[in-house]
Amino acid sequence: LLFIFCSFNLLTETFPQKASKIEDFIPKGWKSIIVKKEGDLNNDNIKDVVLIIQKDDPDNAVPLFNAYEALIDIIDANQMIILVLFKDKNSQYNLVAKNEKDFIISAGKATEEMAKIEMFISHNFDEDLSKAISIENNTLHIFTAVRNNYGDLNLSEYVFKYKNNKFELVSLKSFSEEIHSSYETKYSFFLNFFTKKVKIETLVVDSKTNKNLTDNKKEKTLNITEKYILDDLTGTTKSKIIKKYVYNK
Repeated sequence: LLFIFCSFNLLTETFPQKASKIEDFIPKGWKSIIVKKEGDLNNDNIKDVVLIIQKDDPDNAVPLFNAYEALIDIIDANQMIILVLFKDKNSQYNLVAKNEKDFIISAGKATEEMAKIEMFISHNFDEDLSKAISIENNTLHIFTAVRNNYGDLNLSEYVFKYKNNKFELVSLKSFSEEIHSSYETKYSFFLNFFTKKVKIETLVVDSKTNKNLTDNKKEKTLNITEKYILDDLTGTTKSKIIKKYVYNK
Protein backbone atom coordinates (compact mmCIF):
# COMPACT_ATOMS: atom_id res chain seq x y z
CA LEU A 1 0.00 0.00 0.00
CA LEU A 2 1.41 3.36 -1.05
CA PHE A 3 0.57 6.86 0.12
CA ILE A 4 1.24 9.99 -1.91
CA PHE A 5 0.97 13.60 -0.79
CA CYS A 6 0.92 16.19 -3.51
CA SER A 7 -0.06 19.63 -4.72
CA PHE A 8 0.11 20.76 -8.32
CA ASN A 9 0.81 24.03 -10.02
CA LEU A 10 -0.61 23.69 -13.54
CA LEU A 11 -0.99 26.89 -15.52
CA THR A 12 -1.72 27.32 -19.21
CA GLU A 13 1.44 28.23 -21.10
CA THR A 14 1.74 30.60 -24.05
CA PHE A 15 3.62 29.33 -27.10
CA PRO A 16 4.75 31.22 -30.21
CA GLN A 17 3.04 30.32 -33.47
CA LYS A 18 6.31 30.55 -35.38
CA ALA A 19 10.01 30.60 -34.47
CA SER A 20 13.37 30.01 -36.09
CA LYS A 21 14.63 27.73 -33.29
CA ILE A 22 13.01 24.76 -31.62
CA GLU A 23 14.20 25.99 -28.23
CA ASP A 24 11.98 29.07 -28.60
CA PHE A 25 8.96 26.82 -27.98
CA ILE A 26 10.14 25.78 -24.51
CA PRO A 27 8.56 28.07 -21.88
CA LYS A 28 10.53 29.40 -18.96
CA GLY A 29 10.45 26.99 -16.06
CA TRP A 30 10.24 23.92 -18.27
CA LYS A 31 12.86 21.23 -18.69
CA SER A 32 14.85 20.79 -21.83
CA ILE A 33 13.15 18.62 -24.43
CA ILE A 34 12.20 15.15 -23.14
CA VAL A 35 11.63 13.74 -26.65
CA LYS A 36 12.40 15.13 -30.08
CA LYS A 37 11.31 13.19 -33.15
CA GLU A 38 11.84 14.34 -36.74
CA GLY A 39 10.02 13.27 -39.89
CA ASP A 40 7.77 14.49 -42.67
CA LEU A 41 4.19 14.78 -41.42
CA ASN A 42 2.58 16.88 -44.16
CA ASN A 43 4.09 15.30 -47.28
CA ASP A 44 6.25 18.26 -48.33
CA ASN A 45 9.57 16.38 -48.08
CA ILE A 46 10.70 18.63 -45.21
CA LYS A 47 11.41 17.14 -41.80
CA ASP A 48 8.92 18.31 -39.19
CA VAL A 49 9.41 17.98 -35.43
CA VAL A 50 7.39 16.48 -32.59
CA LEU A 51 8.41 17.57 -29.10
CA ILE A 52 7.54 16.31 -25.66
CA ILE A 53 8.39 18.86 -23.00
CA GLN A 54 7.91 18.67 -19.24
CA LYS A 55 7.51 21.30 -16.58
CA ASP A 56 10.34 21.67 -14.07
CA ASP A 57 8.50 22.68 -10.90
CA PRO A 58 9.95 21.32 -7.64
CA ASP A 59 6.50 21.63 -6.05
CA ASN A 60 5.44 18.72 -8.27
CA ALA A 61 8.11 16.40 -6.88
CA VAL A 62 5.85 14.05 -4.97
CA PRO A 63 6.99 11.99 -1.94
CA LEU A 64 5.94 8.35 -2.10
CA PHE A 65 5.43 6.49 1.20
CA ASN A 66 4.74 2.84 1.96
CA ALA A 67 2.19 1.52 4.45
CA TYR A 68 4.68 2.08 7.27
CA GLU A 69 5.00 5.77 6.36
CA ALA A 70 8.57 5.28 5.22
CA LEU A 71 9.69 7.40 2.28
CA ILE A 72 10.52 5.08 -0.60
CA ASP A 73 10.80 7.43 -3.55
CA ILE A 74 10.38 10.95 -4.91
CA ILE A 75 8.42 10.89 -8.16
CA ASP A 76 8.26 13.56 -10.84
CA ALA A 77 4.58 14.35 -11.43
CA ASN A 78 5.20 17.43 -13.57
CA GLN A 79 2.95 18.03 -16.55
CA MET A 80 3.96 16.96 -20.08
CA ILE A 81 2.93 18.74 -23.29
CA ILE A 82 3.03 17.52 -26.90
CA LEU A 83 4.03 20.06 -29.56
CA VAL A 84 3.98 19.42 -33.31
CA LEU A 85 6.04 21.84 -35.41
CA PHE A 86 5.97 22.02 -39.20
CA LYS A 87 9.20 23.24 -40.73
CA ASP A 88 8.68 25.39 -43.84
CA LYS A 89 10.89 26.13 -46.83
CA ASN A 90 12.27 29.19 -45.01
CA SER A 91 13.49 26.98 -42.13
CA GLN A 92 10.89 28.44 -39.79
CA TYR A 93 9.05 26.18 -37.33
CA ASN A 94 5.27 26.57 -37.19
CA LEU A 95 3.19 25.31 -34.27
CA VAL A 96 0.34 23.27 -35.78
CA ALA A 97 -0.75 21.05 -32.88
CA LYS A 98 -0.49 21.13 -29.10
CA ASN A 99 -1.85 18.88 -26.38
CA GLU A 100 -1.66 20.16 -22.81
CA LYS A 101 -4.68 18.26 -21.49
CA ASP A 102 -2.78 15.37 -19.89
CA PHE A 103 -3.35 13.01 -22.81
CA ILE A 104 0.11 11.64 -22.05
CA ILE A 105 1.80 11.90 -18.69
CA SER A 106 5.03 10.97 -16.97
CA ALA A 107 5.46 7.66 -15.17
CA GLY A 108 5.58 9.65 -11.94
CA LYS A 109 2.22 11.27 -12.61
CA ALA A 110 0.79 7.85 -13.49
CA THR A 111 1.95 6.56 -10.11
CA GLU A 112 0.30 9.51 -8.39
CA GLU A 113 -2.97 8.81 -10.20
CA MET A 114 -2.90 5.16 -9.08
CA ALA A 115 -3.03 3.61 -12.56
CA LYS A 116 -6.04 5.59 -13.76
CA ILE A 117 -4.51 7.34 -16.75
CA GLU A 118 -2.04 6.60 -19.52
CA MET A 119 1.66 7.17 -19.31
CA PHE A 120 4.15 7.78 -22.06
CA ILE A 121 6.15 4.58 -22.75
CA SER A 122 8.77 3.22 -25.13
CA HIS A 123 7.29 0.55 -27.40
CA ASN A 124 10.39 -1.53 -26.55
CA PHE A 125 9.61 -1.18 -22.81
CA ASP A 126 12.97 0.39 -22.04
CA GLU A 127 13.82 3.83 -20.67
CA ASP A 128 14.35 5.40 -24.09
CA LEU A 129 11.25 7.59 -24.37
CA SER A 130 12.19 8.62 -27.91
CA LYS A 131 10.77 5.21 -28.88
CA ALA A 132 7.38 6.29 -27.57
CA ILE A 133 6.90 8.31 -30.74
CA SER A 134 7.47 7.42 -34.37
CA ILE A 135 6.74 9.08 -37.70
CA GLU A 136 5.90 6.67 -40.51
CA ASN A 137 4.38 7.39 -43.93
CA ASN A 138 3.39 10.93 -42.90
CA THR A 139 1.57 9.66 -39.80
CA LEU A 140 2.31 10.24 -36.11
CA HIS A 141 2.41 7.20 -33.81
CA ILE A 142 2.24 7.59 -30.02
CA PHE A 143 2.67 4.67 -27.61
CA THR A 144 1.13 4.68 -24.12
CA ALA A 145 0.46 2.30 -21.24
CA VAL A 146 -1.75 2.02 -18.19
CA ARG A 147 -0.51 -0.11 -15.30
CA ASN A 148 -3.22 -1.69 -13.15
CA ASN A 149 -3.05 -2.44 -9.44
CA TYR A 150 -1.58 -5.89 -10.15
CA GLY A 151 1.30 -4.52 -12.19
CA ASP A 152 -0.03 -5.59 -15.60
CA LEU A 153 0.19 -3.18 -18.53
CA ASN A 154 -2.50 -2.16 -20.97
CA LEU A 155 -0.63 -1.03 -24.08
CA SER A 156 -1.94 1.30 -26.79
CA GLU A 157 -0.78 2.74 -30.08
CA TYR A 158 -2.43 5.91 -31.39
CA VAL A 159 -1.98 6.88 -35.04
CA PHE A 160 -2.69 10.45 -36.18
CA LYS A 161 -2.78 11.92 -39.66
CA TYR A 162 -2.74 15.60 -40.60
CA LYS A 163 -6.12 16.31 -42.22
CA ASN A 164 -8.11 19.53 -42.50
CA ASN A 165 -5.35 21.44 -40.69
CA LYS A 166 -5.54 19.16 -37.65
CA PHE A 167 -4.09 15.88 -36.46
CA GLU A 168 -6.97 13.42 -36.51
CA LEU A 169 -6.89 10.04 -34.81
CA VAL A 170 -7.10 7.48 -37.64
CA SER A 171 -6.54 4.28 -35.68
CA LEU A 172 -6.20 2.96 -32.14
CA LYS A 173 -4.67 -0.39 -31.23
CA SER A 174 -4.71 -1.82 -27.72
CA PHE A 175 -3.46 -4.95 -25.96
CA SER A 176 -3.80 -6.17 -22.38
CA GLU A 177 -3.63 -9.44 -20.49
CA GLU A 178 -4.75 -11.00 -17.24
CA ILE A 179 -2.50 -13.63 -15.67
CA HIS A 180 -4.13 -16.35 -13.59
CA SER A 181 -2.69 -19.41 -11.88
CA SER A 182 -3.27 -21.81 -14.79
CA TYR A 183 -4.06 -19.61 -17.78
CA GLU A 184 -3.63 -16.16 -19.31
CA THR A 185 -6.34 -14.12 -21.00
CA LYS A 186 -5.16 -11.72 -23.68
CA TYR A 187 -7.41 -8.95 -24.98
CA SER A 188 -6.73 -6.87 -28.08
CA PHE A 189 -8.56 -4.63 -30.49
CA PHE A 190 -7.80 -2.57 -33.57
CA LEU A 191 -10.12 0.36 -34.28
CA ASN A 192 -9.87 2.00 -37.70
CA PHE A 193 -11.60 5.37 -37.83
CA PHE A 194 -11.19 5.59 -41.60
CA THR A 195 -12.91 2.29 -42.46
CA LYS A 196 -15.11 2.59 -39.35
CA LYS A 197 -14.42 -1.00 -38.34
CA VAL A 198 -13.09 -2.62 -35.19
CA LYS A 199 -11.46 -6.04 -34.82
CA ILE A 200 -11.59 -7.62 -31.36
CA GLU A 201 -9.82 -10.73 -30.11
CA THR A 202 -9.94 -12.57 -26.78
CA LEU A 203 -7.32 -15.31 -26.48
CA VAL A 204 -7.03 -17.73 -23.55
CA VAL A 205 -3.69 -19.56 -23.26
CA ASP A 206 -2.71 -22.44 -21.01
CA SER A 207 0.13 -21.21 -18.79
CA LYS A 208 1.90 -24.59 -18.65
CA THR A 209 1.63 -25.78 -22.26
CA ASN A 210 1.34 -22.36 -23.92
CA LYS A 211 -1.46 -23.80 -26.07
CA ASN A 212 -4.51 -21.79 -27.03
CA LEU A 213 -7.57 -22.85 -25.07
CA THR A 214 -9.98 -20.46 -26.79
CA ASP A 215 -9.56 -17.79 -29.43
CA ASN A 216 -12.57 -15.59 -30.06
CA LYS A 217 -12.40 -13.07 -32.88
CA LYS A 218 -15.03 -10.70 -34.18
CA GLU A 219 -15.28 -7.68 -36.43
CA LYS A 220 -17.86 -4.91 -36.31
CA THR A 221 -18.78 -2.04 -38.59
CA LEU A 222 -19.34 1.14 -36.61
CA ASN A 223 -21.29 4.34 -36.98
CA ILE A 224 -18.50 6.76 -36.10
CA THR A 225 -19.39 10.42 -36.42
CA GLU A 226 -16.90 12.02 -34.01
CA LYS A 227 -13.45 13.19 -34.97
CA TYR A 228 -10.80 12.78 -32.28
CA ILE A 229 -8.21 15.56 -32.55
CA LEU A 230 -4.78 15.39 -30.93
CA ASP A 231 -5.16 18.82 -29.31
CA ASP A 232 -8.34 17.77 -27.51
CA LEU A 233 -7.49 14.29 -26.21
CA THR A 234 -7.40 13.79 -22.44
CA GLY A 235 -6.49 10.98 -20.10
CA THR A 236 -10.04 9.62 -20.28
CA THR A 237 -10.52 9.76 -24.06
CA LYS A 238 -9.46 6.16 -24.62
CA SER A 239 -11.86 4.75 -22.02
CA LYS A 240 -14.71 6.68 -23.63
CA ILE A 241 -13.80 5.35 -27.09
CA ILE A 242 -13.65 1.78 -25.78
CA LYS A 243 -16.98 2.09 -24.01
CA LYS A 244 -18.69 3.58 -27.05
CA TYR A 245 -17.22 1.54 -29.90
CA VAL A 246 -15.33 -1.53 -28.74
CA TYR A 247 -17.06 -3.28 -25.87
CA ASN A 248 -20.47 -1.70 -26.15
CA LYS A 249 -23.43 -4.04 -26.10
